[in-house]
Amino acid sequence: MGHKEYHTEHDLWQAFLSDDKDAFACLFDRYSDAMYAYGRKITADSELVKDTIQDVFVKLYNNRANLNHTESIKGYLFVALKRSLINQFHNRLMLSIEEESDVQFEIELIAHRSFEEEDSSYDEEQKFLLQKALQELTPRQREAIYLYYIQEIPLSEIPSLLGMNYQSTRNLLHRAMIKLRQSVGVTSSVNMSLLLFQYLSK
Repeated sequence: MGHKEYHTEHDLWQAFLSDDKDAFACLFDRYSDAMYAYGRKITADSELVKDTIQDVFVKLYNNRANLNHTESIKGYLFVALKRSLINQFHNRLMLSIEEESDVQFEIELIAHRSFEEEDSSYDEEQKFLLQKALQELTPRQREAIYLYYIQEIPLSEIPSLLGMNYQSTRNLLHRAMIKLRQSVGVTSSVNMSLLLFQYLSK
C-alpha cells in the first residue's frame, strides 16, 4: 500500500538501482509469492523457502550498487533463490544437492471449479493422464514446463535456472511438450498450453 506506480519492469528495476525504497518494497510485494511457489516445488520445507527468500532480498538490497539491468526481474530472482536453496542444502547436509541437475522438481496439480462443474469425469481423466505424464518427465523437463508456461519466465532466462545452454533448454522444452501431448492425447501445442494452465498450480 502507498507504493509508487512502476509501469514496466525496466522502470521498477531502474528505480530500485537508484535507491528508491518504494521500488524495493514493490519488488518484494510483486515477486515474493511467485518465489515461494517456485521454492516449494524444489523443497517441501516451507520455512527454509521463506528464510531463503528473505536472504535473497537482503542481499539484493545490500548489493544494489553493483547490479546491472536484467531482462526479467522474476527470472533473476528465481535464479538467486534456487542457487541460495542449493547452497542451503549443501551447507545443512540435508541432501546431496550441489547442482541444478540434482533438484527433484515436483509439480502439484489443481483443478479449478469452473472446469469441474462442466464435466467432472472428463476433468478427472485428464488430470490423471497429465499427472502420470508429468511424472514420466525428467525433473528438468518438469521445471522447464513450469517456468515457461506457468510462471511465464522468458525462454532466454530459463537456461540459467536449469544450468543448461539456450539451445539445449529449447530442445528440452520442445521434447517435454511433445511427450505430454502424446501421453494426454492433445493434438496441438496451444491446447496443451491451456491444459497446463488449467491444472498446474503456481
